[in-house]
Amino acid sequence: MNKIVKEKLKEAILLFVIIIAFGSVLSIMLKYENEGEKNMPFNLTEMLVISSVDETTKSENPENYKRNLNLNQYNDIYLKFEKNSKFEETAYIKNITIENINIKNKNDKNINIFIPSNLEEKLFSYEDNFKVENSLTYKGASQDNQKNLEIGNQGGRVLFRIVNQNVGEYVSNEDVEISYDGTLLKNIGVSSEDLEFKISFDVIVETNISKYRGRINLELPCGNILEDGVCNITKTDFKDVAFKREN
Repeated sequence: MNKIVKEKLKEAILLFVIIIAFGSVLSIMLKYENEGEKNMPFNLTEMLVISSVDETTKSENPENYKRNLNLNQYNDIYLKFEKNSKFEETAYIKNITIENINIKNKNDKNINIFIPSNLEEKLFSYEDNFKVENSLTYKGASQDNQKNLEIGNQGGRVLFRIVNQNVGEYVSNEDVEISYDGTLLKNIGVSSEDLEFKISFDVIVETNISKYRGRINLELPCGNILEDGVCNITKTDFKDVAFKREN
């Protein structure tokens, strides 16, 4: 084998090694892009969604109806975070943040997000001071306290409510007993298609060691509330949510 052939063979082998190495790196990058971090200090392990309807009394009632109500279709979102037993470093939750909220709906619906209120009589109040404008943050604490926007720093739950406000009006002078849930909307002719919307948001898990971001997509409400009144779903498989390290 002459010298020229040997040199060309070396170049071919080197090029082959470079291609294999590049392909391996690209494969790892694509895998990370699709699957995200596999060893976070804390993992999102459960999401519970509860969908139904509540009411607010209209401020004006000129006909003195016994019931004169605005109906709101609400969706309570519980996100549960648990400590990763395989993570070897000492870690604690500093913050859990929800941001980059994007809502898609057909009919320009009045959809808002609310944090739990600090009022004793109810968990949620639709006053402006409880409305989320851009983001919401739960701070790490000794234990969960949703009214103070605190989550246990060794794991816990965060809660917020997504509300399609004033989806209909219920007016009645009858004394019959009614259920204050999704079946009220059926009584006034609201269809399932009228209620449907999509929402997506980033979930940021910030610990004392590092910070991770993943994106969640939801179609709401989560069931047929017109027939069932109240519906819920529990999600425990988050293969579709890729959390990626930010620092």
